[in-house]
Amino acid sequence: MPDVPGTGQLVLLYAAAGIFTLALLFSLLRFFNAEKTSLRTTAKVCIYLGILMGIAVITWRALNRHSWLPLDDNFDALIWLGLLLALFLTYMQRAHPLGGLDLFLLPIVVLVLVLAGIFGRTKPRAYLETTWSLTHLIAAFGGVVAFAVAAAGGVMYLVKSQQLRRKKMLSGQGLGSLERIEHLTFVSVSLGFALLTVGLVTGLVRAIDTHGHNSLGPDWYRNPKVLLAFIAWIVYALVLHSPINPSFRGRRAAILSVVGFVLMIGTVVAVQYMPSH
Repeated sequence: MPDVPGTGQLVLLYAAAGIFTLALLFSLLRFFNAEKTSLRTTAKVCIYLGILMGIAVITWRALNRHSWLPLDDNFDALIWLGLLLALFLTYMQRAHPLGGLDLFLLPIVVLVLVLAGIFGRTKPRAYLETTWSLTHLIAAFGGVVAFAVAAAGGVMYLVKSQQLRRKKMLSGQGLGSLERIEHLTFVSVSLGFALLTVGLVTGLVRAIDTHGHNSLGPDWYRNPKVLLAFIAWIVYALVLHSPINPSFRGRRAAILSVVGFVLMIGTVVAVQYMPSH
């Protein structure tokens, strides 16, 4: 049984989630008041502060456990997932700014951090057993990060296309062009699909290996985690075929990206209720 995070660590984690929520609020205000650069600066400061607080939680926990393995249990893994999304957002803001991206990624960051606190306290579970399981976890959680970005891009595409249809653009910062949003979504899905495939293959090998540690049992193919992951894989396969299949381009690809991410979140939640051994 992994160590349950202490009260202080949970307080710091929820404080980080609160800081990211403030960043979302300032980003939303800036969306309607693009000329106020102070809002942009304040939002960025909140994001940086939230990242530092998240790193502080991970460091604090590592010192207590005398282990620096990044995916040792679900508490650490979910925090890393949220921080990777936040770090990707800061990179995009500096290198390839895309209007409105923070409005769709920050809620996911907050959600993941809150889930880390809930499951880390009520459903603590160890993750690392072997190098094979480490590969599986890195691929699976890396895929979730990429799919979160794709889902944000999908929602942005739907909102932007709806604005263009109604010919009613909001005043303020505005969203990026449909072409850039679609490109971001497709690249994110491509990366996530590759990582999800690796995660599925490594997970499948572990499931059918009778000599390994398999917590899914003989009917592993009926497990909600497995079913949701395979359905998500099929959904994203359809998205990847959108460039050569016009019927799945644009809005349909955006909707599928969002549906796929909902399935991935369902997979992450399902994992928390599985037995640890």
